[in-house]
Amino acid sequence: MRRFLVAVCLTAALVCSSALSSIQASPAPQSENQRSHDVKVWVNTHSGVYHCPGTRWYGVTKSGTYMTQAEAQKQGYRPAYGKVCQSGESAPTPATPSKRENTAPAHHQHSGNSDVKVWVNTNSGVYHCPGARWYGNTKHGKYMTQGQAQDASYRPAYGKVCE
Repeated sequence: MRRFLVAVCLTAALVCSSALSSIQASPAPQSENQRSHDVKVWVNTHSGVYHCPGTRWYGVTKSGTYMTQAEAQKQGYRPAYGKVCQSGESAPTPATPSKRENTAPAHHQHSGNSDVKVWVNTNSGVYHCPGARWYGNTKHGKYMTQGQAQDASYRPAYGKVCE
């Protein structure tokens, strides 16, 4: 008898929860869908991937341009990590577009000692500090100061700048 009552209670709970979820799940209005296509994304033209505002690679890859999500999809670009941008995401873009917006990402402030001589792996876009395993030991690369490397949008190996 107990098993029967437990089975009835579980069945009732499943039926009620599926009914509630179907009531709560309503399709998004067309205007919301339209707004999500108006989101300004950063397209990495080298990889064919676009990045949403507020994500790590938004506006910071070596080659790319800004455009709306709809334009990016129309031109065959795909969303990073398969995640389509939502209209509610906050964009770190200025109120007025800059002149460089369509050509290159914004330069960052120099960090670390800008006079240190580093080895830049020109294939990966990563620079290595003196004493590091790959300092001067990659197939393609060149020496320059850390400041020059940062100005050229190279990034430090393992995210650690040279001191």
